[in-house]
Amino acid sequence: MPRTTILAACLALTALAATAAAQSVAVYQTTPDLLEALSQREGLHFSSKQAPAKADSAAVPLITVDDAQRFQEIDGFGASLTDSAAWLFAKKLPPDQIDAAFKTLFSRKGGIALSFLRQPIGSSDLAVTFYSYDDLCQQGANACTTPAGAADPNLDHYSLAHDQEYILPLLKKALALNPGIRVMLTPWSPPGWMKTSGSVLGASADGKQPSSLKPEFYPAFAQYLVKTIEGYQAAGVPVYAVSMENEPLYAPPTYSGMQVLAAEQAAFFGDALGPALAAAKLNTKVMAYDHNWDRPDYPETVLKDPKAGPVVAGTAWHHYAGDPAVMTKTHDQFPQKDEWVTESSGGTWQKGLGGKGNILGEEAAELIAVTRNWARSYVLWALATDQNHGPVVGGCDTCRGLVTIDLSNPARPLVKPEVDYYVLGHASRFLEPGAVRIASDEPAGTEGRCLPQSQRDRGALHPEHRNHGPGTAHRLPREDRDHHPAGRLGGHLCLEAVGRQEAIKQKLPAISAGPAALPRAAGPLPDHGPDPAPGEGRRAHPAGARTVQGPGGRDGRFRRSPARRSCPPC
Repeated sequence: MPRTTILAACLALTALAATAAAQSVAVYQTTPDLLEALSQREGLHFSSKQAPAKADSAAVPLITVDDAQRFQEIDGFGASLTDSAAWLFAKKLPPDQIDAAFKTLFSRKGGIALSFLRQPIGSSDLAVTFYSYDDLCQQGANACTTPAGAADPNLDHYSLAHDQEYILPLLKKALALNPGIRVMLTPWSPPGWMKTSGSVLGASADGKQPSSLKPEFYPAFAQYLVKTIEGYQAAGVPVYAVSMENEPLYAPPTYSGMQVLAAEQAAFFGDALGPALAAAKLNTKVMAYDHNWDRPDYPETVLKDPKAGPVVAGTAWHHYAGDPAVMTKTHDQFPQKDEWVTESSGGTWQKGLGGKGNILGEEAAELIAVTRNWARSYVLWALATDQNHGPVVGGCDTCRGLVTIDLSNPARPLVKPEVDYYVLGHASRFLEPGAVRIASDEPAGTEGRCLPQSQRDRGALHPEHRNHGPGTAHRLPREDRDHHPAGRLGGHLCLEAVGRQEAIKQKLPAISAGPAALPRAAGPLPDHGPDPAPGEGRRAHPAGARTVQGPGGRDGRFRRSPARRSCPPC
């Protein structure tokens, strides 16, 4: 296995306490091979000592952070408790294993405190069977077609029975561990009788005839969404947001979906969903689009519409095409609207950062990029899949869950955290909803090393965040030791706060890098070391490889100053 430096010289820190000198910080680290996985490392200390010489300090990149410059609030980091994931937990694991798995996923004490769940309304591709909440034909492993002329515009046959069996109970279990979780609802398809095809499938078998929502059923579909929001909330699951359709520009022939053009979505929001939500006195946020970065014209059309625009809170984005910088452009065009990344699946197709197999680095770099471009959330896809990346009714059979529930031996199922779990953990465990992104610069010698050029046009090198409480710094995995600004095998990085007289200097270790592998395939779920003190908030930038948690407080605020301190020697 080749030796290479895989930790970046991209370190950031948020606010320090008023007496930061000589105070210590805690460090958590994950390596691409997962031999270290949210592992606590030796603590660091702030110092006001000068660097030994200018020549030496020139080789030490200096990052300055400034919380006087503030950007978006963070809503959360998470995934989707798909029908398949919920079925695996509820039907294939004993109660004690479910409890242990949910603790590692949702608890801040002993887990990573996931804080955002995007829940399919009806079946997605990761489902055990096809279903909607108002089917007029018998669904199963194959999607049925509604008999000609059958319809239920008053939703007399509407039922949440499917979700009440195991999805809603598991959502309530997650909320009991982390009451701050924000739940978003997204349909993959309306009931078949509302559509031109009569089926929940996105398109005909040859893919040439996409299905769409019949205009006469816009009011019925709006009420369908309202009833689902109300039903979830009555069951004890508050609903933060809703979108109209998952990936409206892709109509899949093998699983639930539907084509919705931008003008059609604008009409639906303005004429049907907006009035229905208002009549029900629901304040659920409405997100436009819910598809890839490569078509910003779609949300632009919706947001500019005089009736739809006031209904919509902002835009939901996916990562499968395009560049996250488009979110900054959309924000600049519509500064009163928000941006969310709501689906970013990992899977067997990933090549890793720089095409070199470092999937930890690839995903951590994207997490940084999306938050630097105004995203309030970073949501992957499946919370769990089995060892075969399923169950699936069609569609993605190569998507990877945050955890794998390995049923190779059904009598002894194993729950194994994947690399995606640890990437999100470096953000979600230390960042609470409501944290605010603040600014940092990009020091000489690191230009373009952490993010593509297109990501470096505004804001922080990678975005700091602050809450009320301890500070947190993160370091991103690197793709290549030759790009290390401080040398081929390790190096140093210096950090300072604007207007402060303290700095911290950190040595970057050289470690073995190789394909991501799970070191505890047959072992227990991970113990991530000491938990943050109860009641403490967090100020952080989520980067994915290294987290440095330090002292803070409401009085530990930055102030602007032209002064810049040199880094102390290690």
